[in-house]
Amino acid sequence: MKALEKWLLPPTCVVSRQLAERFDLSESILQTLEKPKEVCPICCEPSREGTVCGACITQPPAFDRTQVGFYFADPLSQLVYDLKYHQKAANARLLAEMVAEEFDALGVQALLPVPTHPLRRRKRGFNQAELIANELGCLLKIPVLTKCLKRVKDTPSQTHLTAKQRHQNLTKAFQVNVEYFDRLSHIALVDDVITTGATMQTVAHDIKRHTQVDQVQAWAIAKTK
Repeated sequence: MKALEKWLLPPTCVVSRQLAERFDLSESILQTLEKPKEVCPICCEPSREGTVCGACITQPPAFDRTQVGFYFADPLSQLVYDLKYHQKAANARLLAEMVAEEFDALGVQALLPVPTHPLRRRKRGFNQAELIANELGCLLKIPVLTKCLKRVKDTPSQTHLTAKQRHQNLTKAFQVNVEYFDRLSHIALVDDVITTGATMQTVAHDIKRHTQVDQVQAWAIAKTK
């Protein structure tokens, strides 16, 4: 069916409008996207030869591994922005396709999108992390669970906050619905962009505190430098 779809509707670059090959993004533009290299496998911060960094050795985060596709820069940042604020839900599929083949999903039992507060979801009409997780789940054949987590605190934008302020901002922001974690021991949290990792840290900490899950990965389309 996918082959038929590509034959009837060949991929077209959403940026240049030219015919593309694998995704709705041309190979020339794909080549401009920078991928994290020589980074710590736990936090994805720069680390020589890809070894665990000193920060993760001395103060290990609650999540056990971070996987991101690219660094957050144009034109990728525009695709994410259009998804979140311009109702271009189709970008979720494109973004998921771009990273799915790069992620190591071995052992991951379920994908959990990072939830948004109901008020924000109602205003936007959707949760972009959930859209991305659903597409990744289809591509990787991993179930997506949306009732495991709930955002109960409508936190203000974290764009201009320091890492410490972000952590404080997220205190008691999430609720873990323990009954939905039955038989889960290895999960991946899914979001669009990782900045300081404060959100992933908070959610992973809450999950490990209240459930039997002992392996939590942090997945995102991109990470800021």
